[in-house]
Order: sequence, then structure tokens, then C-alpha cells
Amino acid sequence: MNTPDSSRLAEVIDERVFNFAQGAQRHFKTNDLIVILDLRDDDPGFEAAPRDSFAQAEGLSPEMKLKLSRPAGDFKEVLGAPEQSFWFLAIFEDGDSACAAINASMIAPGGSA
Repeated sequence: MNTPDSSRLAEVIDERVFNFAQGAQRHFKTNDLIVILDLRDDDPGFEAAPRDSFAQAEGLSPEMKLKLSRPAGDFKEVLGAPEQSFWFLAIFEDGDSACAAINASMIAPGGSA
């Protein structure tokens, strides 16, 4: 992650994201997920959805649909273990958003990315 959007995304990635993703993977019985954090909410929380259904949602930009056209696990040469990889989308208070394929190996000791 090395773009301005991804540096902003890195600020909100911590062990809570990965813990939520692991629970969502068990719930949906798939590793092919997108985890969403909407920081515009008064009480921000995580949501998850299977990537393929989210990627087909109305209202997504063509760029976002293209980005989400592949499972995060497809980037295993960059991310490491594909079973611990998922898409993460953060929507910030100002309405900007950032989305990236991330992996549990990105979390630093002590709980932050």
C-alpha cells in the first residue's frame, strides 16, 4: 500500500479489522470477502459481504467494479497467504474512500498496520 489513499487506509487498519474478517469468513463460509468500515456513521462498525455480490451492486463506480473483479487472494504474490486476504473498504468522514486488498501478515506486532 503506497498511494495517498492507501496511507489513509492504513491509519484505520488494526487487529479489529482482521478479527472481524475472520468471523465474517466463517459466517459466509468463504475467504472471498469485502470488509467495509463507514466512518461517517455516528457509531462506526464493520460490515462484510461476499466480494462477487458487492462488486455487482448498483451505484459502484466502474473503477471500483474493476478493482473488485478479482478476489484479494489472487494477489498472493504480493500479499502472502491467500486464505488470510480480503478486500477492505473504508469510507472516511469527508466522504472519500479507499479500498485495497489486505492480508493479516500486514499487521505489525502490537496491533497496527
